[in-house]
Amino acid sequence: MLTKVKNYVRDRWPFGHDLGIPPASLERLVSASGAEPWHLYAIQNRKWRRHVCVACAWLAEVLPGNALIFEPGCGSGANLFWLAARGFRRLQGSDLSLEALRLCRDLAELQKCEVEVWRDDGMRPLHPPKGADAIISVNWLYHIPGASLAAFLAAYRPSLRAGGLIACDVVDRAYDNVPGNHWHSADLRLPEARRRPSEYTFRLSAAEVESIARAEGFRVRRSARFALGRPQRAVYLLQRVESASQSMWFRGFPPGATGIS
Repeated sequence: MLTKVKNYVRDRWPFGHDLGIPPASLERLVSASGAEPWHLYAIQNRKWRRHVCVACAWLAEVLPGNALIFEPGCGSGANLFWLAARGFRRLQGSDLSLEALRLCRDLAELQKCEVEVWRDDGMRPLHPPKGADAIISVNWLYHIPGASLAAFLAAYRPSLRAGGLIACDVVDRAYDNVPGNHWHSADLRLPEARRRPSEYTFRLSAAEVESIARAEGFRVRRSARFALGRPQRAVYLLQRVESASQSMWFRGFPPGATGIS
């Protein structure tokens, strides 16, 4: 019980997730790279984006420093930098945006971090990693029209070693009950004729994630649902399994551990 309480509190108070990049340097590099301005917001406010922090923290807790961690859709590399600061040495990422990759490399040089990044399509990778210990995917998949968790898991399962992990987030099915959820959240004050469809292209309940994971050769090792934010999100730690009976334990993460806020 004490472990569950400790995990619950730690997941919801994201201390220690600020990257410590000087604001002036960050603003200069974002501008010079040509990357989308939202990268500035995402980095400066990273410690309050709990779905991002929790996914990274779970991997940091259970993996050794020599683990190979890959992030498709890595953007500016903020998650990789956080992991590097905790001693991880084999960090890779990909993104479609050349500007974001330039920003990532510039920030890596500023912070003296070693990360390997390349241009690739996160949903249809031409150059996926091999033998990764873990993959992290947060804050992008549900923004892609036509994307699905099932397709993502199918695409990256071969990139993981047996027993490898995927830390990912989804927009929770509870968001379907929020008034105006089918409209783009930035357009809710506009007349309906001028509103765009929601930027959150799919939503999944815990039962749906469990079913999809099982069908694609994974099992849920841990989950945390954040019910107070908008949209409501949930984070999952999935483990690749080779058979229905296989089970692998990681310190602190018994099967089925969950948390809800």
